[in-house]
Amino acid sequence: MKRLLCAIVLGILALAIVAVLADEDHHISIGHKSEGPVRSTPGENPWNQGQAPDDWWAAIKHTHGHVGPWNVLGWRIGRAALREFDTKWGRHDLDIICYIPMETPYSCMADGLVIGTGNCIGRLDIRLAEVMSIDLVHVAIRRKDGTGPVLTLKPKTDYLKRIETRTVHELEELSRQCATTKESDLFRIERIKSSKTKE
Repeated sequence: MKRLLCAIVLGILALAIVAVLADEDHHISIGHKSEGPVRSTPGENPWNQGQAPDDWWAAIKHTHGHVGPWNVLGWRIGRAALREFDTKWGRHDLDIICYIPMETPYSCMADGLVIGTGNCIGRLDIRLAEVMSIDLVHVAIRRKDGTGPVLTLKPKTDYLKRIETRTVHELEELSRQCATTKESDLFRIERIKSSKTKE
């Protein structure tokens, strides 16, 4: 009888713990419960405490495993986006979609975007979308609050073809070239009216 009673009590406690944990998943708190699930909240707040890297080259190498022209290109595009939207690194106030063929080296652009903006894939600030041709590679960006335009940052196709199939021994030189090449020789920026734009 004691065993049965202990099993019932333990079962009730287990259910209570599960209920509390499930509630915490939906109400992450700092001293109090928030309203609903915490998403990638933009701006200056406790969820956005990241620090921009002092050495972006080392940050790419640490995150990606090596520095290559594709991730440096992503970093350059990310920096341009912060400038164009007049925002800061790590504020998570941009939605970024990177349109690429779903294979390396094209996907390396995404890690450059992470280092360049402080946004990240895990918080759904940066998403990948597949295109079927290198000619269609671009990055589309808008503010999460729906204000302002959508920017498309379209790398120059001739540049992409030049870096597409290079050997590992050429990566550092190509990466350093990408870091210093005039922005307009790497990609163009277009502004499009957002369908989310508020009146």
